[in-house]
Amino acid sequence: MATSSDQDRYTDWVRQLAGRPRYGDGDRWGSLNLIDADATGRAVGAVRSGRLVSLARPMEATTAGLGEGAVTFAMDREVHDLGNGTTMAGETVVLSCHGLGNTHVDALNHLSFFDRWYGGGQGLGADALALARSGIFTRAVHADVPAGRGGAPVTLDAPVTGDDIQRAIEMTGQVFRPGDALLLDMGRDVAESEGGPWAVDGYRPGVGASGAEWLADNDVSVLCWDMQDHIDGREPVGCVHMLLWAIGLVLVDNCDFGAYRAATVPEGGFGALLVAPLPIAGATGSNVNPVAIF
Repeated sequence: MATSSDQDRYTDWVRQLAGRPRYGDGDRWGSLNLIDADATGRAVGAVRSGRLVSLARPMEATTAGLGEGAVTFAMDREVHDLGNGTTMAGETVVLSCHGLGNTHVDALNHLSFFDRWYGGGQGLGADALALARSGIFTRAVHADVPAGRGGAPVTLDAPVTGDDIQRAIEMTGQVFRPGDALLLDMGRDVAESEGGPWAVDGYRPGVGASGAEWLADNDVSVLCWDMQDHIDGREPVGCVHMLLWAIGLVLVDNCDFGAYRAATVPEGGFGALLVAPLPIAGATGSNVNPVAIF
């Protein structure tokens, strides 16, 4: 179990990060500031065939991580007779952009700690989803943690460490560079297909404090991950999500890397990432379909 001193040390470290704003006071772009001309150029150079692979999970009416009574996905179909033999179909869709089920990006106003929001603001801020204005495009670096561990998906007994992430990247023969997006694959799709629910009774495998420190030290522009923060009492609570608050780390939660793994064999293993959130002013996140381009 994590001791109170472990939690306190981690919290102090995160507060120190927040006390040294990387991109200036009042910033609303967070880690997307790292996607400069060099990062974009690497993304363009990584596109060879133009093949597209979605990293999104199918939309489901699941309340995972949101509690009883939450609505995460609902669709009401509408059909209208326009006359002259013409019928028009449409629908009204209700979405939740958080939880453990549907794929979504967290805006920089998603979390506050110590009565502060990212960028030093006291409130949510109407411009906190500024990242949606032009979308996100950068090189995608896939880190297959299970492959580096021998093949099994990440489990509760072994949180993902910084060494795990570094080993998985080195296995690709590539070098992670500032501004790259990290596709952190922990094998959630395999775990769910083999053993049922991924998160049970508030406990779930994922990234621990050491892995969060690697993310903070290596200038990740966007973290796309399938599992999330490791929660079983041994790691600081929300250790990676706290980086959203401290350094503006943009998170794309609940990705699915099954199709990506299958696609990288013929395509060489690397490509670009395209994410386009909905431009909803003041929103704390957006459901998205992150797309890898080979």
